[in-house]
Amino acid sequence: MGTKRKKLNVYWMPAFIAGIVWIVSGCSGSGGQMKGNADPDSGSGKKENVPAEPVELVIHTNNGGTAESFDANYGDRIRKKFPDYKINYIQSKAGSTLQDLLATGQRVDILFQTDSYYFELAESGKLQFDMTDLAKKHGVNLGAFEPQLIEGLKTSGGGKLYALPVSNMIQVMYYNKGLFDKFGVPYPKDGMSWDETMDLAKKLDREDGGTSYIGFTASPAHILGNNQYSVPYVDAKTEKPTFLDDAWKKLIDTYFLQPGKNPSYQNFVTSKKKLPYRLEFTDTPILGMFVFNSSFPFSIPNMNAINWDLVALPTFKDKPKVGSQSMPVVFGITSMAKNKDAAMEVIKYLASDEAQIAEAKKGNMPVLTSDAVKKSFAQDTPFKDKNWGALYYNQIAPAVTKNSYLLSVEKVFTPYVQQVMEGKKDLNTALREAQEQAEKTIADAKLKK
Repeated sequence: MGTKRKKLNVYWMPAFIAGIVWIVSGCSGSGGQMKGNADPDSGSGKKENVPAEPVELVIHTNNGGTAESFDANYGDRIRKKFPDYKINYIQSKAGSTLQDLLATGQRVDILFQTDSYYFELAESGKLQFDMTDLAKKHGVNLGAFEPQLIEGLKTSGGGKLYALPVSNMIQVMYYNKGLFDKFGVPYPKDGMSWDETMDLAKKLDREDGGTSYIGFTASPAHILGNNQYSVPYVDAKTEKPTFLDDAWKKLIDTYFLQPGKNPSYQNFVTSKKKLPYRLEFTDTPILGMFVFNSSFPFSIPNMNAINWDLVALPTFKDKPKVGSQSMPVVFGITSMAKNKDAAMEVIKYLASDEAQIAEAKKGNMPVLTSDAVKKSFAQDTPFKDKNWGALYYNQIAPAVTKNSYLLSVEKVFTPYVQQVMEGKKDLNTALREAQEQAEKTIADAKLKK
């Protein structure tokens, strides 16, 4: 990330992504041969560009996370590394949104969000700052990062580097081993196609002992927003929504309509007026397979309630070995930052080998490519023996170009999936209406600029 994004189910998404956005990740140089990002004060033992006067860095995001959450995930580590810096995090809430802060003349030095929403956040305050030269000046090795992450950020920035990734997320498929064992169905495996996955879902979907079991579901916003065909919600050149593209029919049919034909899935949606989701996987539990963020197991308290594992995201036959797009958390220096060198040192540290390895051990997906960092993933968690190779089985799909309309258009689009699943609209009608509503949303947003 659940949203990160900044919202979680099409229904509990806001709370989840607000939490997900705190995740920081771990990784280093490529294959142990490419030099990674060194710790800011490695070698000489002195930090670069330490100013003579005290430094205060003001950090903000619009996810609403508390100061305690920020400190636990970022602040405490930053302060320990830079004891001479004053780190001031300002929570986004009534009276202290980014617009509120700017209206009162409050400086903001660093913004962070998932990449999907960072550009909208920075553009809303006209705070974009190209970090390309500063990253070079401070010795940040862009070649040590997962290539798709940097390429995606530069594409969305029109060739400019407005932020750097510090943690990552992709979509994977979790499965409840207990349900597969109960019904004698073979476990999923890495490298499965969507057709094979739907066959497994049919075998699990059933009534047993008065309980309805569901074979498969996915989080609509996450799987659609990070889809394997890299179809954007909004075309970057025309600034028009893309929901009349036939690719959306295939994606929604595969991810939702096909599994939704199974009786238990149909009955659940009809009676509950929602799609099966996280609670049906961990709490009830009646769900066999669930596609969600790679950070999921580390973001809830009761993942141990079931016997689970994970596999790589199933793939389309015309897109072999292509998984989801990534959803990294990114930190960016603002154009109004008072001490850009100090801000760069903080971000460089968060992306350093030292910080990435430490966070990878906690279950935060790396942004660097080093095998050593990848192998450290989840090693300090109760889940260290799970199939974490699934995170790297597929290639990351090319990132779509992000723009300032993405969040608004996503809010328009995802409820239509629910309406189609409930039988309130056919798919063609839903996509046409989503297109029309999204066009109006974009037009209204342009008028406010």
